[in-house]
Amino acid sequence: MGSRFKAATLRVACVAACTSTSAIAYAQSTPTPPARDEMVLEEIIVTAQKRDERLQEVPVSVSVFGAQGLEMAKIDSGTEIARQTPNLRVSVLGNENQPKFALRGISTSEFNLNAVSPTGVFYDEVYVGAQYLGGAQVFDIERIEVLRGPQGTLFGKNTTAGAVNYISRGPSFMQEAEMSIGAGSYGYVEAKGVAEVPLVEDRLSARFAFNVAHSKGYIENVNPAISDRSNIDRKAGRLTLGYQDENDLKATLRIFHNGSDAKAIGVINTGTAPGGLNALGVDPRVNPYTGQRMTRHQMATDRDGDLEVRGSGLYLNVQKDLGPVSITSITSHLRGRFLNNVDADGTTRNLLHIDFRAKNKETSQDLRIATNGSGAFNVIAGLYYFRDDIDIDTTYTIFGGPPVLPILNQSFDQRRTSYAAYIDGTLELSDMFTAYGGLRYTDDKGRLSNFQVTPVIAKQPTLTYHDAKPTGRVGLRAQLDDDVMLFGQFARGYRSSAFNGGALTNAADLNVADPEKLDAYEVGLKSQWLDRRLTANVSTFLYNFSNQQFINLVGINNQQLVNAGKSRTKGVELELSARVTPELTVNAGLGLLDAEYRRLVLNGVNLSGNDMIEAPHHTANIGADYRIDLDNDGAILLHADATHVGKQYFQANNSALSRGEAFWDVGARVAYRAPDDRYELSIYAKNLTDNREVTGIVVDATSQTRFATVPYPRRFGVELSGKF
Repeated sequence: MGSRFKAATLRVACVAACTSTSAIAYAQSTPTPPARDEMVLEEIIVTAQKRDERLQEVPVSVSVFGAQGLEMAKIDSGTEIARQTPNLRVSVLGNENQPKFALRGISTSEFNLNAVSPTGVFYDEVYVGAQYLGGAQVFDIERIEVLRGPQGTLFGKNTTAGAVNYISRGPSFMQEAEMSIGAGSYGYVEAKGVAEVPLVEDRLSARFAFNVAHSKGYIENVNPAISDRSNIDRKAGRLTLGYQDENDLKATLRIFHNGSDAKAIGVINTGTAPGGLNALGVDPRVNPYTGQRMTRHQMATDRDGDLEVRGSGLYLNVQKDLGPVSITSITSHLRGRFLNNVDADGTTRNLLHIDFRAKNKETSQDLRIATNGSGAFNVIAGLYYFRDDIDIDTTYTIFGGPPVLPILNQSFDQRRTSYAAYIDGTLELSDMFTAYGGLRYTDDKGRLSNFQVTPVIAKQPTLTYHDAKPTGRVGLRAQLDDDVMLFGQFARGYRSSAFNGGALTNAADLNVADPEKLDAYEVGLKSQWLDRRLTANVSTFLYNFSNQQFINLVGINNQQLVNAGKSRTKGVELELSARVTPELTVNAGLGLLDAEYRRLVLNGVNLSGNDMIEAPHHTANIGADYRIDLDNDGAILLHADATHVGKQYFQANNSALSRGEAFWDVGARVAYRAPDDRYELSIYAKNLTDNREVTGIVVDATSQTRFATVPYPRRFGVELSGKF
């Protein structure tokens, strides 16, 4: 992500299911300055198969954002990590902490609260199914890993596209404290910090971290009686208790709570009827008070659009080293609730109001055993359990409700359980060749009960599904020399069946969609050149995707959940990192993608040959970090990064209304760091190009409205950090 490689060895704990091509690990940042004759990119050690290995020797497609890198690029939420990750896109239809990921053209068009993404989101190896809890804990982070490609071996179901793994800092068993405060455009204020206190020396330690931020709305509401939209409001805290003893037993308990009381995201709506009018004959882009056309950062609504998110829970990780093998247990339980009062029509007329409400509970248990790296054969095997319960209560007010239409209240309960057994291993065939592979068998059950839409659909019979599917990978790696590695592999991923949480006026729309299946073929080259001053990694892949779960939005009162036939995706990824001088490191990435539907018919229209949604043909990024030493007076740290994303479509019909145009996004940061690293003062800028291209689109036939969201505008900030 355009940040410097660490001067000290970095351990990147990638999961054993990393099955795709290599990527530059952008976890590095501006460390202590290297010696003047030091031009080598420092070695990165990964535990991609639960043992120490050089990243360049492991078949892994992973972009890794370390703590220093996140700080230098001022990445504060899950929505921003796509800035420097090839073939990763993020669309936003909620707020900054509700990213909807698309990896290598694999995405979902579904926005219902009971849906799950084909990109799995994990916190400290714990899967989080609720989409509204998928990006909130980006503080006191050790690293974020973006794993591209099916992760069906150790991550399991619902990782058809890949996985995003947030890994928080563990206890250091040392007394330490850090604090940071900041301010910026649009009234932005932030405070975050961490403090650790050893309770028993080298045995038991407590670490507490928090993050609080607030801003005014970035989208102006021209209605003087209603608040601006797309503001930032986050409050999060995490208590981490760490234990270790002389018998190689380690345990980490994380207890967290996060919340947000923001306003709903600003929706920039346009009418789809002739003249840009909606179903009420109103042009949503005309200011109703002045008659002037509004900008892409202005809107007019007749309700505040409160958005409340709450999440809390605990994760317990226990590890025991038994010499030849290690045993790991990861237990989790979390709860969440969500409220989003949406003025979906984006006007001062009551054309379409939607109130989304949900409560969820999730529990999981992962128990595994792994060999400790000696010998030619190494293996990891385990058992896994997951259950989530979600209660949905959604209210639709269409055309103002009575007497035109009744107010519709949809409610239901959903439960999903999953059991899995898995094994993954490597076998050294010779000094050059290593075979690797894994297999996972997953048994999924789902139940949807008490479904009704008052007053149009009476309570429906309980719906169920039962899936039992194998997933896994098999591959061969050839280590040609210390600096060049080739590999090829096949991997299969799947996403379990799903219920149509969008059925509203027709009981026949309440159905179960079949599981998705993705077969992925991939070859890659990982290499270092010029005495390891340059790293160049390239991969190419071919996906055959069948039964993609797909929302067919005929109208807001007619949402169908269907399986989208067959798709094919081809792509190439190139990532480079170079130490140009001892003070300057440059990183760059390029993703090329050709993703199309091979067989898809919606509403009687054959869409075969169309581009898949959220699959731009190219993405590119470049970043640089430069350090200016001031002798004994500290250092100046300079960072800049830029991202270019090509044209993309947000609906399968590839209409002009569903198209997002190409854009550039540029960020920069300048910091002064004291000589003893005790404090740092920085200024930063985000979206210097003032990019306003859409980040999400929904076209609704009932209200004749195109809903679109746009990124936050150009903004600046200052931050002061200190260590105590």
